[in-house]
Parts: sequence; structure tokens; C-alpha cells
Amino acid sequence: MMLVRLLVNGQAQEGEILAGRRGDAWFLKAADLERWKIRADAPPVTIDGEALVPLPSFITPSFDAASQQLDLTVPAERFAVQRLSGSAGRLLPTAGTFAAFLNYDLSVSHQDELASSAFLEAGLSDDWGLFANSMTVGQSSGIGNGVVRLDSYFIRDDPQDLRRLILGDTVTTSPDWGRQIRYGGVRYGTEFGLSPTLITFPTPAFLGRTAVPSNVELLVNNAVRFQSDVDQGPFSIDQVPLVTGAGEVTLVVRDATGVERRVRTPYYVSPRLLSAGLSAWSFEAGAERRDYGIASFSYGTAFAAGSYRRGLTDWLTVDARAEASGDVQMLGGGLSFVWPLLGEFSLALAGSRGREGSGGLYRASFARITPRWNIALSYQRASDGFDQIGIDRPADRIARQFQASAGASLGDLGSMVVTWTDLEYGDGNRARIGSANYSVGIGSRAYMSLFALRSDMAGREPEAVVGLGLTIPLGTRTSVYAQGDNRNRLAEIRRTAPLSGGWGYRLAGSEGENDRQQAEMNWRGSTGELSLEAARFRGKTGVRLLASGGVMFAAGGIHASRRIENGFGVVEVPGQGNVRIYQENRPVARTDRRGIAIVPDLRPYEANRISLAPSDLPLDVRLPDDTMIVVPRIRGAAHARFPVEQDRPGTVVVATADGKPVAAGANVRTDGGETLFVGFGGEIFVRNLREGMVLEIDTGGGVCKATVTGIAPRDTLPRIGPVACAFQREPAP
Repeated sequence: MMLVRLLVNGQAQEGEILAGRRGDAWFLKAADLERWKIRADAPPVTIDGEALVPLPSFITPSFDAASQQLDLTVPAERFAVQRLSGSAGRLLPTAGTFAAFLNYDLSVSHQDELASSAFLEAGLSDDWGLFANSMTVGQSSGIGNGVVRLDSYFIRDDPQDLRRLILGDTVTTSPDWGRQIRYGGVRYGTEFGLSPTLITFPTPAFLGRTAVPSNVELLVNNAVRFQSDVDQGPFSIDQVPLVTGAGEVTLVVRDATGVERRVRTPYYVSPRLLSAGLSAWSFEAGAERRDYGIASFSYGTAFAAGSYRRGLTDWLTVDARAEASGDVQMLGGGLSFVWPLLGEFSLALAGSRGREGSGGLYRASFARITPRWNIALSYQRASDGFDQIGIDRPADRIARQFQASAGASLGDLGSMVVTWTDLEYGDGNRARIGSANYSVGIGSRAYMSLFALRSDMAGREPEAVVGLGLTIPLGTRTSVYAQGDNRNRLAEIRRTAPLSGGWGYRLAGSEGENDRQQAEMNWRGSTGELSLEAARFRGKTGVRLLASGGVMFAAGGIHASRRIENGFGVVEVPGQGNVRIYQENRPVARTDRRGIAIVPDLRPYEANRISLAPSDLPLDVRLPDDTMIVVPRIRGAAHARFPVEQDRPGTVVVATADGKPVAAGANVRTDGGETLFVGFGGEIFVRNLREGMVLEIDTGGGVCKATVTGIAPRDTLPRIGPVACAFQREPAP
């Protein structure tokens, strides 16, 4: 047995290891081999009481007895595969705190007569979930004054299993060929949005091998998407965030000497697919909402429905949908697959039995997306008897649908998009809409677009619009836009209010079929937004005042904020008021006198970086960390508490038993583990002085201890002493 210094393929390993030798055979600990990602292929043996494994036969050892150095030569392919992931991984929510909030949108307008309305939304949230209720007050949908309830629901999320439960008002899930409806009831199923960084569609794994520790990069269409250091041996990189459609990945392997290898691989990925073995499902039951936005409690037929999707392979995903009510039963299914050389395809079939007998539906679609061009085609047809939940009259049913779109990126010459839609409804009415748009940059400061639109709707005269638009940015927040077409001419200047708070405005005018002049001034602050608008149209002038924001009860107080749309943070800096709070390095709030601040617009179930300005804290306050990562729930309050410590600086004068000051330069250790030094005259400056603190002083000739007592409560910079320092070991004579 011996201790040796180890090299693996010429790379020195840290520290010394225990090794055994029998003739030409070498034995090492299995844990050491695993640490270097070498797989042992034989059972351990006991040498001098130590369990060691023989070196695998594919390793060539070389030993230098003079330096006690063992050099192992290992083929690169023999190392264990290092598995790397381009995904950030799943994040679980930060511990939350109870919060109640009220969002409001208030409007007061005057044109011929005074009118007012409000949208209100109240909610309660905590780690147990979210309850919310929304309503309109005042004039609503032209039906006069009154209160109309919109949505009432409870949401409980399970981020660990990616599931969501909704009780109350919600909408159904639906495939491309289905019909989405609003209903009241229950919905429970998979929710991939609880892990936004999760890549649910198949992506290729990128394999490589290196003989020495190296750096690897993945470039997607020449943009760096992943970078990491790897040890020697084979490696695999999966879950890389790729641009959907067709593209090219370049794997770059660069060793410490700068030698570089590049491997290019084409790919095609589609978000329509699920990775092999991944599934998603949803169960829904309740009653369809009717007259939404007009009536508060108008519900229709009760129903139950379910959906299921599963990735059978990395190129094939299947799905199914079933719906049942007292009048309608429907069952359908489909498949989606990718053919890399061509693109992505989807096929679906469905059948139903309903109020007008039985019927069927089929749908087919194709798409190919590349960095330079894209095309998409889809065709759907339903027989006269096909029925679904939510279809109350023939005009609600799409009998035939054809959609086509194509686009191209022309580099410096601009880009263009062409679309066409042809719809035929169950009552025989038809709608056809086509559009074309070409846009190009003019120099470095302007953008021009040429556009054409034609629509042919049943019961209306065909309409066509052809025109040109020009946009000129005047800085980061200001722009000018002008447009002319065969029906109208308009011009506009706009300055957006900054996200951190401030003023913005908009001035616009048009002539032609729509003669209109508009002016708007808006303000955005940490407590909400205000907007004042004035417009003149067809000889009449109107004005409108808008106010939007939120009021919240959290952390024992009431706070005004912007609307609570996503997650939000309750930031606490105990006892420290007027401290600037930052979100992703943007100033967003200041703490109140209690040290509380509300930070809205946090991304739910994602990492949000919250920080504060240490310079806003008093000099006697210590802050262990000025940055924190929080992960809020949906419209939940993530508690971000920055623990601050109030220092009480002071000076302690220490002396030996004979009254002489302890010599300068002696080392001091506090009972809190802090290391200090004695200054001239036996003075010790202590940053956080407290009653009963024990100072242990090493004078070089012995160790003595001094206990601090007698600190005056109102003394802002106390000076204590002389304090006797009693020796634990008597100093040498």
C-alpha cells in the first residue's frame, strides 16, 4: 500500500490517493475511479485491510517511484458519459405569504353625456392557492347601469407533478379541430406552465467525446445557446432550447490549448409534439356559460369532457378528445408527426351523435419552418350532422375551413408574409380573407411596410385596402408613424411611459373615410397608471379619464401597486424605510416606513431576481446578502425577507491585572467568532457591541478573557473600560 500522486491522461488530480500494487497490477479505491468517471469492471479485493478494485484492462498505468507519481492512460470512450442539460430545471415556489388584492380599471367619459364604468377584480392568495372574483360596474355591454359578474374561480397548483385544479369559471382545453367554450365547473389536469423552463417537445441529444478536460458550446443558427466545461470522456447534452422548425446546431469543443473541433448537425423540432413517454391530460365537467359579460349567472347544458395526449416516439404524438352532454356525444382523435426532410404533419378524425343525427369531421395540416422561409397549410371539413358542445345554431359550426400562409426572410431586402383564409359556416355563409405584407428597414433609423388586405364576408360588400406605412424611431421610447392607403391617411407620434415610471403621450390624426384627431397623456407609477384622452370624430368631441392599479393587503399593511396580473413579491427589509428595490436590476419600488415594498409583475414559477440598494441603509446596519431569487405562484405573494442586523459599534479598553493596557497587535476573538486586533492604549474597536460579550485575547505570552458590561442604553458610540482581562494561562516570566 502507498500514497501516490495521480495523473489521468496527463492531467494532475488533486491530492494524494491510496493505491495498492501486486506485481504489474494496480488497485485503487472504487470511489476514486468513480470520481474520475472511470467505470470499474471487477469486484473489489482486500489489500492490507482496504477494499480496492483492480484497474480495468483498458487502462495503461505508468509509475515513477522517485516522485511517487502514477500516470493512467485511459481511452476517451471508456469514461462514464457525462450528462448535461440545457434546461434550467424545475423550480419549486418560494414560501409565500397570505395576500388579498383588488385590481381596478376605472373609466369616466363624456361625449354628449357623462358615462362611467369600472372593472373590479378581488382575490385571495396563499400557498394553498388562489381565489378570485371579477365584475363590471356601471355601463356594461350597452345594457345600462348595473353590476355583472364575470369570473369566480379557485386555483390550486401542484408544481411537483405539474397539475392544476380549477373550481369555478374557466375554459375547456381543445385540439385544433375542437371548439373552446367558457363554462362553470371543475377542470383538473396537466399544466406544463408550472415549469416554464421545461422543454416538452422532442429535441435531439448532442453527443461528443474529448480526451482532456474541455469547454463545449452549442450554437443554434450561429447563436450560443449552451456552454459548459466537461471532463475527459464522452458527454451528452439534451434539453437544449432550440428554435422551432428547421435549423442547424454547431457543437464546438475547445481544449485548454485552444484546439477547437466543430460538428454541424441539422435538425427539425415541432412544439406540436410531446417527447417520447411524456403525456398530458385534462378532465372537465360543468355547465356552459351563456351571455358572458351580460348576465351574471346564465348557464346552459351540463357536460363532461376529457383530453389526452402522449408522445409515442420522438417523432409521433397521438391525442384524443371526448365530450358528452344530454344532447351531444363526440369522440375524436389525431396524430402529429415530423418528417425532418419535409416538415410537420397533423391528421385528425372525429365523429358525433347529436340533435341532428350523426356526423363526422376530418382535418389535415402541414407546416415547414426554416430560418429563411416558412409555409403552413390546413384543411378541415365537417358534415352537416357533426355536433360539439357549445354549438347552439348552424352559424356556430364551421362546415369547411382552408387556411394557408407563407413567409420569407430576405435579409437586407426585408421580409414578406402572405395569408389566405376561406371559411364556410353551417348556415351556408362564407368568409374569405387574404392579406400580404412586405416590410424592410430603410437605413438604420426607419422601417417601411407595404400591405394589402381583401375581405369578402357574407352579407357585405367586398372590401380591399392597399397602402404603405413608415415608422421612424426617435430614441428608445419615441417614434413617428405615418400611413396612407386607398381609404385613409394617418400620422402619429408616440412616446411610451418608461417601465420604471414616468410620463408618456400620443398624438394622432387621420383623414379620409375616418376623420379623427386624438390626443393622449399617460402616467405610469409604482402605484398604478393614469391616462387622459381626448378625441374628435365626425364633428363630436369626447374626453375620457382612465385609472388602473391595485390595492393589496399583505404583511400586515395595505399597499397601493400596479395591477396584480402575475406573481408579486412582498419584500421586507425590517425597520428600514425608503430603501430602493430592484427587479432584474430595474428600480421598481421603495420600502415604506416599516420596511415593506410590493413588487408586481413577477413571472410565476420562474426565477425572479430581487435586490436592494445597500447604500440606502444606515452605516450601522449590516446586510448579509443584497440579492435574492424568488419563485412566486400564479398571482401569489412570494415573501422576500432581507435579514438586516443592527450594529452597535463601540470601543472597549482592556488592561491586565496590574492596570497596564494590553499590548497593541494582540489577536482578539469574540464569543461570536469574529477576529479583531488590539490597538494602541489597549483599545479594541467592536462593530457590534453587546452587553455580556466575551473577548478572548492572545497576548503572545498567554490568553486572557474580558467580559463587556455597563453599556449605557442611550450611548450611540460607547467607550467601555478599562476592562480587566483575566489570564487563563499565566504569561511566561
